Amino acid sequence: MFAALILFLFSVIVYYIWFFYANVKRYPKGPTPLPVVGNLLSIDLRNLHKYFELVSKDYGDVFTVWLPKPYVIIMNYDSIKEAFAKRGDDFAGRSGLFPDTLFQSMHNGGIVFSQGHLWKEQRRVSLQILRDFGMGKSGMEEQV
Repeated sequence: MFAALILFLFSVIVYYIWFFYANVKRYPKGPTPLPVVGNLLSIDLRNLHKYFELVSKDYGDVFTVWLPKPYVIIMNYDSIKEAFAKRGDDFAGRSGLFPDTLFQSMHNGGIVFSQGHLWKEQRRVSLQILRDFGMGKSGMEEQV
């Protein structure tokens, strides 16, 4: 019985490590993370910017740091412009961490917390309502 439990726990740990490192390959190159803690043991959180500069010398302007979730770091203006202006749909979305998931559990998160098609629909309706109230018209200044 005890041997079966040990074998089961060992199998779960091996599966977790295999799955973790298979997931690491999906992101841009960066320092090799450890399971569970990521790169936290090698980072001075008080001087994070210096750590990012050091890592960018080894891995280039775009790299991934695990804190313990993956964060893609973009270090120069041209890469940022390409990521957000030219390929914005690839980088759109929420992280899935606590502050973002607080309001995502609701279907109607409004303009601020929705994304994709729902965001476009919310934005269109909100702008129409604001126009009906007089937004963009010269008479709006007098009402305020």
